[in-house]
Amino acid sequence: MELFDCNCWFGVPRKPPLARAETAGDLLREMERGGIARALVRNVAISEESPEVGNALTADATMGDDRLEPAWGILPPQTGELGDVDEFLEAMRQAGVRALWAYPSAHRYLLNATTMGGLLEEMVARGIPLFIHRREMPGNLATYELAESVLADFPDLRLVVAGHGSWGEDRLFRPLMTRYPHFAVDTSRYELDGGIEELCRTLGPDRLLFGSGFPETPMGGSILTLLHADIPDEHRELIAGGNLRRILEEVRL
Repeated sequence: MELFDCNCWFGVPRKPPLARAETAGDLLREMERGGIARALVRNVAISEESPEVGNALTADATMGDDRLEPAWGILPPQTGELGDVDEFLEAMRQAGVRALWAYPSAHRYLLNATTMGGLLEEMVARGIPLFIHRREMPGNLATYELAESVLADFPDLRLVVAGHGSWGEDRLFRPLMTRYPHFAVDTSRYELDGGIEELCRTLGPDRLLFGSGFPETPMGGSILTLLHADIPDEHRELIAGGNLRRILEEVRL
């Protein structure tokens, strides 16, 4: 079973995290210690400074290492900070970027059809996944309201909510999974007793992506939860990395 982490980062944040991973090398050492083979990664500057800065830092740090898959942040094309939609997609292609993150609260924009419609349409057509972090928004309800709003306009978007809380948010995300075929969540703090088992039984294993949340949360907790879940091995392998590999392999740039 290969662990492919969809939710971890490196860099120097404003607030010190639980652990330290200031460089991609630091992150790789922690991955080796935890038994994580690959990771979809971003520099923390993508969220705490600007994608203009963070995207470049991410691309530079991951270049030439197949264990690290770069993910970039997005900004409104209308401001020209990352170029227009075509220019941004070409930059993604050249850098080997196949996944994007949105931080609308931190970067003060509306994640909707008016602001991001052209880019989101291309993401749907090309199968590019979009991640939003639950703690980036002011409260868990706001995150899923945002997800519902985006998916109502772009129902085939591959949208992932990462970093949800340990108390269980199934009443918020299961209805979205039922309606929208490509909506998923990560497992970084999915510690609800029997939650993974029940979700696999009712909606299947393809709606969960293994994520550690490192360095904000330890890698070991999410690994232990997945390893001890009472699910078939084929489901465990999909959650551990198979689902993320399939999603990224289907991206067309």
